[in-house]
Amino acid sequence: MKEIEKIVKRFIKPGYEYEVFHQRVKKTKVEVSDEDLENLSSSEESGVGIRVLREKRIGFAYTTKLEEESLRDVVEKAIQACELQNPDEGNLFLETLKNSQTESVFDKEGVELPLEQKIEFTLSLERNAKSMDSRIKGVRKAAFTEGVFEVNLVNSYGVEFGYEGTYYTAMIAALAQEGEDSAISWEFRGERRFSKLNPEEIAADVVFKSTSLLNPKPMDTKVMPVVFFRESFAMLMDAFSSMFLGDSLVKGKTLLKDRTGEVVANELFTLVDDGTLKEGFLTTPYDAEGVPRNRNVVIDRGVFRGFLHSLYTATLSSQEPTGNSERGSFKTLPVSGITNLYVESGGYSLEELLGMEEQVLLVTDLMGLHTTDPVSGEFSLGASGVLFKNGEPYHAVRGVTVAGNILDLWNKIVAVGNDLKFYGNVGSPSILVADVTVGGS
Repeated sequence: MKEIEKIVKRFIKPGYEYEVFHQRVKKTKVEVSDEDLENLSSSEESGVGIRVLREKRIGFAYTTKLEEESLRDVVEKAIQACELQNPDEGNLFLETLKNSQTESVFDKEGVELPLEQKIEFTLSLERNAKSMDSRIKGVRKAAFTEGVFEVNLVNSYGVEFGYEGTYYTAMIAALAQEGEDSAISWEFRGERRFSKLNPEEIAADVVFKSTSLLNPKPMDTKVMPVVFFRESFAMLMDAFSSMFLGDSLVKGKTLLKDRTGEVVANELFTLVDDGTLKEGFLTTPYDAEGVPRNRNVVIDRGVFRGFLHSLYTATLSSQEPTGNSERGSFKTLPVSGITNLYVESGGYSLEELLGMEEQVLLVTDLMGLHTTDPVSGEFSLGASGVLFKNGEPYHAVRGVTVAGNILDLWNKIVAVGNDLKFYGNVGSPSILVADVTVGGS
């Protein structure tokens, strides 16, 4: 990084500040189906993104080539881009680096494991699912990914930091069949250490979901209590997560604008974004601009506490940055983003939630999450699950819809489960909600 900065300094024009962001990512992917290895691939990408700043104008360019000539060209392109921009009061670079108490997670043991062991792990996902229930007739795909990354940043104010990290993901899609009926469901996990991925647990969850959807019966449209299974509620929060971001605030694209300090949910509901979470999927020492990661309570017992900010959005909003700047890669500019977003646990088991009402729909799968509207809060989603009566499963339900407004949903929360689980960087327990509109199948 020192050599890269020396070259950038040599070609930067007087009067320009600069920021150099370097990233290297190596990925290994394994995919199996029907107990055969279908795909094995490895890739590595490394590059530098350079931002230059002058008179509140920012220019940006990137390169995957780190030789002097390429770096000179990318500096020139960034300067040219800067000269074409309009001034923006939000444009600035971090001037002082504060110490971070958060460590990145680098799984040296996992990285050093032989590739054969990671292939065997992926195959074991399929074997476990099939052995747990005779109704599992096939696995459409089981997949595993290992990611090893390195991030470095330096700017003309003397801010400099770097860290390494690892992540691991596992996914399985299982086919259940009974008589003439069949159902497919999938399960996903993401961890920072290979040893934290449990193939038996992942398989058990996908078996539960796929077999519970067998032999569905029609259901009339009605307003009724719904238990959102932990994964379903986590995915719903992920779909609406842009409403909490500073970029949505400055663009006027969130229904939470001007609502800081107001009650927006039932007091049972607390939502946290924690970039310092121990071994969290998106835990790092610093955000993409050098602000230390923080634990930010977004909704505190029903009260909206504020937005998640990058330097840019914090400046425009006259707020402090929250450590939520992110970059998709060195090829992109920093924006505000979530880290480890989760709903805090309550005190009830899933079984207790399902027994609280005479009749309740357990939603295990949601479809069409990309159609949610964070500006209005409206949603209408395909859903599958199980109808329960008096705490006992009555029959499977497929092809229904659940619809409403996210603020109404939060305010109708009746009870929160104690089964919090993360699915990558988003987590939730199961949650019982009253008076949800369920469109019949």
